[in-house]
Amino acid sequence: MRIKWDEIPASGLLFSIDDGSWIPGKEVECQGPGMCTVSLIKKGERVFLTGSLRLPVVLECDRCLDSFAYNLAEEFEVFFELLAKEDAAASGSDHFCKGSELDVVYLAEPSIDIFSVLAQQMYLAVPEKRLCSDKCLGLCAECGANLNRRPCDCAVGVSTSPFNVLAKLKIQ
Repeated sequence: MRIKWDEIPASGLLFSIDDGSWIPGKEVECQGPGMCTVSLIKKGERVFLTGSLRLPVVLECDRCLDSFAYNLAEEFEVFFELLAKEDAAASGSDHFCKGSELDVVYLAEPSIDIFSVLAQQMYLAVPEKRLCSDKCLGLCAECGANLNRRPCDCAVGVSTSPFNVLAKLKIQ
């Protein structure tokens, strides 16, 4: 869904997306279409986009590798600004960003791809450390058993480290 700048009235645009048409490929498994709201307001030479994202997804735990349900909930805001014609021509060259430019997305065309913004926000909302529970025990380092389901038969504290020989030395 692309919104052109001249389609945004002075009062702004507000819309809701409750279908899954914006969800990208198979990189994140979703349990439903979720709910998104997006507001676009022109402020001078910029367009200010605010929104919220609610999406039930299935993630894989980093410790035990089991799948678990997780509800993404994200509030976001993005500024968009058109590149000047001379800047658009030189967009392939290096550009030193000022502090005021770091929170602005510069566009070569006067249109905003809403689905792309939602997909980016979804990826940003996925937690860096994905845990099914704070108390997840993970997998046994020896046999690979899921310790959340059952204890394993491996000896606790026994390591295959080559330094185990040093533990047997007597200190005099």
